[in-house]
Amino acid sequence: MKTQVQLTHGKSKLLIALLLLTISNGLAQISGNQVYGNNNYNSNYNAEVLPNHSTVAINDNVLTVSVKFLLNKKADGFVMTLGLNEEDETVAGCSKKINARIAGFIEKIKSVGVKKEQVYIDFISQTKIYDFSVNEDTAKQIEKGFEIKKNLIITTTNVSSLEKIIALASEFEIHDVIKVAYYNNDTDTIHTSLFEEALVLAEAKKVRYMKAFGKRIIGTPTATEEFATVFPKTQYKTYQAFETAEIETNYNNRNPYLKKIARKNKTFYYDGISSAGFDKVMHPNQTEVGIQYVMTLTMHYKIDTSI
Repeated sequence: MKTQVQLTHGKSKLLIALLLLTISNGLAQISGNQVYGNNNYNSNYNAEVLPNHSTVAINDNVLTVSVKFLLNKKADGFVMTLGLNEEDETVAGCSKKINARIAGFIEKIKSVGVKKEQVYIDFISQTKIYDFSVNEDTAKQIEKGFEIKKNLIITTTNVSSLEKIIALASEFEIHDVIKVAYYNNDTDTIHTSLFEEALVLAEAKKVRYMKAFGKRIIGTPTATEEFATVFPKTQYKTYQAFETAEIETNYNNRNPYLKKIARKNKTFYYDGISSAGFDKVMHPNQTEVGIQYVMTLTMHYKIDTSI
């Protein structure tokens, strides 16, 4: 879309502006309209704040070994939330219309493998609607009717069905894709597997450093562990990139002019945790947006100071 400028009087000239590139934290998944919401998530694990290095420190008394693992894993399932509303002069009319739309939609999505049991209907609100009746120079507020809002929470394990569900929803005037959440079924198994691998690598680092410095470990080690699950909604960003022009007016001529600004497209993209600095990254080339798991294990070994 081009920027249109209309001048009524006076001299003007167009100045070439700099390329505008604005990058800020965003959010999205497959995406859901929450991408336009609050960008300030309270996440302790995002690409900016995670440390990108492992640590080994040794002195006369203690050897400290830190190892870090990153696992990129596809989601086992998705929970999509769709929103819809209905207006009518009566509550009964609202309820009848919205329930008919929901029933038709639920029947339709059986064609993409979504059963009725996989859909939960969440009643959101029932409110009065007011409008104004204007008579000559008087505007009087009047009751117009009622509005009912409901959300449909749909669970599916098939990522390819998400767009099909959205397309079918539009046939019933359900256009609000509120969010799409990701989940894995085996988080405990993932945690255990990463922990065991971290122990093996920590042991290998310990042996290497003890051999290099001619030291010996005594007693039992102590450890601290940190396990984080990073969901896609905290890892999206947004930017706008475009070139534009400016108008410079002739200040000797004070006649007004109209300046129409074109809409600039906003782009969202997934920016997961960087693999830099990890001791091991599992599935580093995974292209499908999924869930990321971070395991950090720090071991403290006592050193025999008698030798």
